[in-house]
Amino acid sequence: MDTAAINLKALGLDIAQVNLITRNDVKYGKPDPDLFLAGASKLDVPIEECLVIGDAIWDMLAARRCKATGIGLLCGGYDTGELERAGALRVYEDPLALLQHLDEVASRP
Repeated sequence: MDTAAINLKALGLDIAQVNLITRNDVKYGKPDPDLFLAGASKLDVPIEECLVIGDAIWDMLAARRCKATGIGLLCGGYDTGELERAGALRVYEDPLALLQHLDEVASRP
């Protein structure tokens, strides 16, 4: 929670207003899918309808293990091939590139 609070503050977000799941809320961390399953449950959304966006192979492995769609970002130090082999459907340079190509991974309402 300490790390989450630092990151939320840097983003200008109030921790009381964010629907947050941290490693403290689950028994096992990544590559086990517990974090993503807990998040989907908290949002009351089937995990199969969720996108897991991450910058590490551990994020993609956990996404695959819970049947979520994994989307990789290159800003974590892993290359495209590593993220794809770990299960990423698509890989983007950074969050802005993902935003610019959101139509490739997200369905419209």
